[in-house]
Amino acid sequence: MLTVRHIRHWYEPKLPHAVFINGFFAGMMRDHDLRIEAPPGTYSLKVQFGGPLRLGKSGKSIDLSLSSTAQVEIPQNGEVLCTFDRERLWNILFDIDLVLWIVSWFVTMPPLYKILSDAFFAIWLVRLVVIRKRYYKMVTS
Repeated sequence: MLTVRHIRHWYEPKLPHAVFINGFFAGMMRDHDLRIEAPPGTYSLKVQFGGPLRLGKSGKSIDLSLSSTAQVEIPQNGEVLCTFDRERLWNILFDIDLVLWIVSWFVTMPPLYKILSDAFFAIWLVRLVVIRKRYYKMVTS
């Protein structure tokens, strides 16, 4: 038995994630854990949010998904729990910037804040594009 769990924080929206085992779709998870019955063995577990964006009628697309893949070993008689979450450091930095951005609606912030906030957002966006295939931190126990 394999259980997949998303560690979600109170402020995160409950967005659906697709789960794949060895490249085959295993199910969608949104609120609760996803439990998968599989025979003992080693599997490639992929958790993905989003998907390809179609470009016109030509059939071409751009993959905008965020995902991570981990190797999971299911024992003969046992259960494996695989949890995934976004990276904690970037969560903390992004949350601080988000709170300051909301505060800036009501309080005049120094011009340096705007420069730093925009620079941080640009770095975060570039980082997101670069690591989009290993976006989540996955832990198996």
